[in-house]
Amino acid sequence: MATGQTQPQTITVDQAASLLSRSRRWVYNLVKDGYIDKAGPGQYSLVAVIRGALAYYEDQLAKGQKAAVATRVSEARTREIELRIQERSRDLIPQEDAQAVVSEMAAMVRSEFQGLAARFTRDLEVRRRLEQEIDATFERLSRKAEEAARTLATGSSDLEAEPEA
Repeated sequence: MATGQTQPQTITVDQAASLLSRSRRWVYNLVKDGYIDKAGPGQYSLVAVIRGALAYYEDQLAKGQKAAVATRVSEARTREIELRIQERSRDLIPQEDAQAVVSEMAAMVRSEFQGLAARFTRDLEVRRRLEQEIDATFERLSRKAEEAARTLATGSSDLEAEPEA
């Protein structure tokens, strides 16, 4: 051997187990799984032991991350299936469908009230005042409906917190 070159430091399985705070069996499993190479009979390179332990833990970490990603994907698929089932059973309806029904009902109510003043009185002054009240009521309802639609679109629950007018 040339001058200046040193032999890699070797340790026994007991020393490796002590260094890693693990059992001898655990160290033997790392050897069996290819994480640590033998330097000789009953001897292991100190560097190989440290690198092997690091490689083992990095593999465990990667497996854990893959499992976490797989779990999140599985949960998302499960949620999507649950939503489809709720939609098919009509427990859940698309927001557009709900808005269309509400709009249709509002139009029917407005249509019914349009002729109310004329049906109620022939007195033009009373009719005009009643029409103004009806129009003002529908204006307020329209503003509230627009606020409610914005609230639903953003997912905010401020609709419940608003005081009654």
